[in-house]
Amino acid sequence: MLRAYNVDELRTGMKVGRNVQDIDGTVLIRSGTVIKPKDLDKLDGKMVFSVYIDVPEEEIHADIVGNEHLIDGEYMQCYKKAYSRVQEIYFKLGREGELDIPSMEEIIVDDVINLLCEGSTAVSQIHNMTRWGDYVIHHALNLFILAGLMANWMRLRWAKKTELMTAAMLCDVGKMKVPRDILDKTGKLTPEELDKVKRHVDYSYDMLKYSVLSAHQDLLMGILHHHERCDGSGYLNRLKGDKISDYGKIIAILDIYDAMAANRAYAKRRSPFDVLKILYEDMIAGKLDTNHTVMFIKNLNHSLNGNWVGLSNGERAKIVYVDETRISSLPIVQTLKNEFIDLNRRTDVKIETILTANEVS
Repeated sequence: MLRAYNVDELRTGMKVGRNVQDIDGTVLIRSGTVIKPKDLDKLDGKMVFSVYIDVPEEEIHADIVGNEHLIDGEYMQCYKKAYSRVQEIYFKLGREGELDIPSMEEIIVDDVINLLCEGSTAVSQIHNMTRWGDYVIHHALNLFILAGLMANWMRLRWAKKTELMTAAMLCDVGKMKVPRDILDKTGKLTPEELDKVKRHVDYSYDMLKYSVLSAHQDLLMGILHHHERCDGSGYLNRLKGDKISDYGKIIAILDIYDAMAANRAYAKRRSPFDVLKILYEDMIAGKLDTNHTVMFIKNLNHSLNGNWVGLSNGERAKIVYVDETRISSLPIVQTLKNEFIDLNRRTDVKIETILTANEVS
């Protein structure tokens, strides 16, 4: 049975299940090849993000019940420390107009980023954790993490990676200037209230443009543009297409994803596959950048492979396969009854949530 692996997950001894091709169609590794170090070298610097590996069926289905610990203790400890640092950054900017450099430096270090931005763990934790405290701070930290994932998938160099992550983390700092009763309102916002929320984009930019980040124009434009849409339907300046910065286009995708993955005052969290469907529809409608949206959906789908989920029919199941050749493809899941369900064919059943370890057991 074929299973897609990210390039950084490939190991020597794996057997390639499909030809691996470069962007121009050149075959880099042929189907049937048992991977050797020289084969991994061929992929370095190429526009290849996943490779289909021929995996024995018994390995895929051996541990259907399993004892996965989807809430990872080490991960959550690191997350809580990072949450405190982000809170300090936001509060100091909101109260004093100053960027808390020591707190920034504590977050943007190798060990923190490498742990928080590990693909499958990061995605499952974002969906599974209880978001105590301030939603705005959680959202800022999750955008930081998702930007790290995206930077890894884009293979950005360290300087660009941390720049994108910083822009994502700080894009909502202007909400410190929006009345709290408006941010926490459960009902529909009035036009005046909605305008005040939208102004957070300008507030964020103004709070940072004279800081030590002033020389990082790509970062600042990412903050200013993260609610713009490629068809001109966004805010504040209704920019279109190439008028929107790359960071702005990327953060727009991450912002939508995390906002819908969370329980908020005015809406319950959605299944990740429901969110991916919305992102796909927004891309088709011309609102979101095609290249970045395709990359995000394909890689996030891969990260969800192997996770336990709750189905709309009340059953629990494990994602065992996602066809990554089709951007809108839904997964095949295996239930505790050892039944396989192709959610592309069974339209009467859908994934409702990612399960925690307690829910699985």
